[in-house]
Amino acid sequence: MKPLISLLLVSVAFPLLAASPYGDTFASGDVSDYVEGTFPPGQVTIAPVDGVNSLVLVGTQARLKPVSVRPKTKYTLSFEGSFRGAVESIEENPRFAVFAQPGQKSPVLPSRTVQFLDAAGKTLDRPQALSMPCRARHTYTDVFYTPCHAAVLRLDVASGEGITFVLRNLMLEETADEGAINVNPCFGLGPLNYSGWQTVSAGGRLIEVDGKTIFDTKYGSRGTAFPLPGPGTYALSAKATGNGYNSCVKVDVFDAQGKKLMSSVLRRYGRTKYFVPPKEAASASLLVYSCLLEDVRLVRVGDEKAVESFLER
Repeated sequence: MKPLISLLLVSVAFPLLAASPYGDTFASGDVSDYVEGTFPPGQVTIAPVDGVNSLVLVGTQARLKPVSVRPKTKYTLSFEGSFRGAVESIEENPRFAVFAQPGQKSPVLPSRTVQFLDAAGKTLDRPQALSMPCRARHTYTDVFYTPCHAAVLRLDVASGEGITFVLRNLMLEETADEGAINVNPCFGLGPLNYSGWQTVSAGGRLIEVDGKTIFDTKYGSRGTAFPLPGPGTYALSAKATGNGYNSCVKVDVFDAQGKKLMSSVLRRYGRTKYFVPPKEAASASLLVYSCLLEDVRLVRVGDEKAVESFLER
């Protein structure tokens, strides 16, 4: 991964965007260097935990200082988190795995929210809180593309009422090449990580089979949108097993305004579907039906004329 080393002043809307809470292990020990606002004594502190400086939240929510980002770029946000308090966790109740899914926030568990703003400070998206169900120390990793006008990323962390949440080793990095345009193509981030997926169909979930994470998509799980790198020939491939009615992997293509332009559908897994999006194509997202999905990839494989040579094979 390519570390995000420095910050830039992106506009007068963020005149204090000059120091980063990411990557220095809260070295200064001063909460005001990393967190916006002020708190009653003891609510938000920096303290060594197992020899590592950590941000400690007690029954409160904190907004970390914003960091500059590049638009239409794939990033990895990660940190280690743990909590203590009189609530259940995934360790006591394995059914809490559902709270790792997008849109399944628990009102009692710690949570994190990532939000993007443009250079003028305008919010670009509808941020979605993600629960953190692990009591023991766990590495939470979010891989995502920044929106097309993104200049700033903002991270909110909530401990939950009556809970002490400990956060350490906070990092933000540009993501190394995953061998696909889409995010988390082989579910290598593990069975509690839904990076790359916006909604999970009812009953859908990540499962482990022979030590490998597989996505049981059920009927109609939608991936997050990702930017396309430009005109050309694209290849859609998947390693999957049909698991119900109308099993298929579909990629929907959109223009810059979000209007759907076309779809390409893959039904014969183990083969590759080649297609050329319209010139005005700007982004795409996956939509998957009735699969046990092991791997799914969209790759640009050449210019617009290259499709002819692939189709001849």
